[in-house]
Amino acid sequence: MTQVDQNTPDAPKIGADKLILGLLAVLIVGALFYVMSQRQQALRSSPAGLNGLQVWMSSQDADVQSFVGGWSLNTDDIGLLILPLYDTDLTADRALPETQEELIIQQDEYDLFLDVVQDKASEVPTMLVLPKWRTGMRLTGLVHPLLLVERERLTQTLDDVLDVDQLAFSYGREPFVSFSNRQTAGPHEAVIYAAQTFAAKGCRPILGSADAMILAECPLAWTDLQETVLVLSDPDLINNHGLVLGGNAFLVRDLLTALAADKSIVIDYSRDNWLTRIEDQVQRDRTWADLMRFFEPPFALMWIGFAIATFLTLWRAALRFGPQRPEPDGVGASKMMAIGARARLMRLSNRDGALVSDYSKARLAATATALFGAAHARALSNPQAFLAYTQRRHPKHAKALAEILNLMWSMPDSATPAQAMAAVADLDRILEQITHDT
Repeated sequence: MTQVDQNTPDAPKIGADKLILGLLAVLIVGALFYVMSQRQQALRSSPAGLNGLQVWMSSQDADVQSFVGGWSLNTDDIGLLILPLYDTDLTADRALPETQEELIIQQDEYDLFLDVVQDKASEVPTMLVLPKWRTGMRLTGLVHPLLLVERERLTQTLDDVLDVDQLAFSYGREPFVSFSNRQTAGPHEAVIYAAQTFAAKGCRPILGSADAMILAECPLAWTDLQETVLVLSDPDLINNHGLVLGGNAFLVRDLLTALAADKSIVIDYSRDNWLTRIEDQVQRDRTWADLMRFFEPPFALMWIGFAIATFLTLWRAALRFGPQRPEPDGVGASKMMAIGARARLMRLSNRDGALVSDYSKARLAATATALFGAAHARALSNPQAFLAYTQRRHPKHAKALAEILNLMWSMPDSATPAQAMAAVADLDRILEQITHDT
């Protein structure tokens, strides 16, 4: 017994430790999700992000939405999928920076996967937005040639996605270079700072020339559905930094509207493929037969057993937990029964005066309990103590209380019921005034 008593208090402590560890794990996971979502939101609203493109196109009555994953997208509703690549190596995980300098010069913001990019590009019309600036451009707000990503990494990325030859990247020889739109006729020209262009045999230029393309239509390396993909080599055409230069905003509006062909434009930040086709979705009309088969054998025996168990439970509960008895039991009930029996005997023997005297004492005790609580009621329910309290705290009622108590204590046993009820009414009125006196 001694050993059990010593070990018993330790059990709650073990449970509390496990609960605290569980809460810490939940908080850590929630914090990681919050940090990751906040980091992506910071990227999208930074100079290198595309939040401005969504706001601008939406203001021009275009159907544009940002997508971060979590639900299926119907491919038939998508006219153009804009896929920003903040990753210069789709085949390997990025190395996390350990110092401030490594963070400034890092080339990948987050990891994407080559097979996911290829699947998306092969299912819907897609515009691949290649990276141009390192993380330092987003953090410092400076656009300096030293912060450009490596050309070799971009070349390797496109080699993995496209089926082209003689692929090469270059930069504009002038600080600002203008490009006209070959897709739709219009007065607006794109103006790009340190324009990042590419050339590839097999690509059709849309913005720029064959040897210096900003936007081009290129064949995919492998495909089952979509044969070509749009490649935007310089993200400054549509990102928050470059959209405000020259006529970029109006050129992009006309270009994307024409490419989407009156369908939705989706800016896809997700790392998984959420695209689905209607014919690939399992569709089935439900009937009542689908539900009724759960009530056929062998499920029928289970339902019968469940009905019997429910009936027995309700029947036993009705017998055990029926309506409350009209008369309470226990020690308190016995005391109340004794008081009631004594009062009836006094009434039958015409001793109303003695009954009034007993009532006054019980009424003082009940008032003391209401005013001071059960802990102090016993000492203050004494008539002399209660009168002293009334004289001190409620002096305007002290004289009337003393007179009515003296009248009830001196009332003869043969007092009439009318005299007794009048005295009781006066006592109740005075005690109610003391109880509720503010």
